[in-house]
Amino acid sequence: QPLISRLPAIAPGDWVVMELSSFQLEYFHARLNRDARIPPGLAPLFEGWSPAVGALLNITPNHLDRHKTMEAYIHAKTSLVQYMGTGQIAVLGRDDPVAAGLATATAAQVRWFSRREMVADGACLRGGQITLAEGGRFTPVCPAAALQLRGEHNRLNVLAACALAGAAGVPAEAMASVARTFTGVPHRLEVVARRGGVTYVNDSIATSPERLIAALKSFSEPILLLAGGKDKDLPWEEAARLIVRRVKHLLLFGQAEELIYRAVRRAAAETESEGLPVHRCGTLEAAVAQARQLAQPGDVVLLSPGGTSFDAYPDFAARGEHFRRLAIGE
Repeated sequence: QPLISRLPAIAPGDWVVMELSSFQLEYFHARLNRDARIPPGLAPLFEGWSPAVGALLNITPNHLDRHKTMEAYIHAKTSLVQYMGTGQIAVLGRDDPVAAGLATATAAQVRWFSRREMVADGACLRGGQITLAEGGRFTPVCPAAALQLRGEHNRLNVLAACALAGAAGVPAEAMASVARTFTGVPHRLEVVARRGGVTYVNDSIATSPERLIAALKSFSEPILLLAGGKDKDLPWEEAARLIVRRVKHLLLFGQAEELIYRAVRRAAAETESEGLPVHRCGTLEAAVAQARQLAQPGDVVLLSPGGTSFDAYPDFAARGEHFRRLAIGE
């Protein structure tokens, strides 16, 4: 539901948590927003607004079909923290050099999240524990092994959430309760079916090669990967190299089928590895049908497209729901 429909329920003193895309963040950058039709009375609000607490996660190539360059994409993201003052808190990813570099773009207090380094303020991994840090003092939240979510990228997400929650005054006990029990939300590495010993996983939210990479790294089982959709002018080289190393069968569909096929063939030639079977299926329905024929007990059939849904679906959720129906045999 749009946040605007919830405004009557929001009272003074409430915390409101919003996820903003780079498209939305452009509205807070006057130089990026010269052509937007913002009413004159609202322009000062957009130019000077900033949240009490704001987080920028790792920044990797995305939406370059809109922003054209990585520099412009980073510029849009930076607007979240650019107008913050000393009484506000910016939460930044310490492990990502781009996100970490934005600490110099804000006057806010900076709290970090990291799974590689110890931090003085924020959240980090310490002795295998998700740990809060404040002024160099450490408070364990829960063992990282207790998380229900798959993948190192989700450990990083939990660390970011803990750093945010800590900045908002949430106690560690409450964080631990959620971290131990949260199993995720639809379309994000969501197990939608188990049939004949084969697990079907819906990761339709993966609309960039970077997210596809994170999904592949989340499994040790043999993977039949369903990839495709609509490309966003993003680099595929790294994803293609991992696909060649890690995937049992690659099933392509959608507008980006040819682009991904060529990237994978180049990666295979670089490593002199020609063993990956690639199936050009055209549609998601055909890809699932082919995967069902190829999959063996113990395999994972993973929809992690790497492209958007807009070549065939209104959004990633509609694509994920279609995959769910196909996986359960509807």
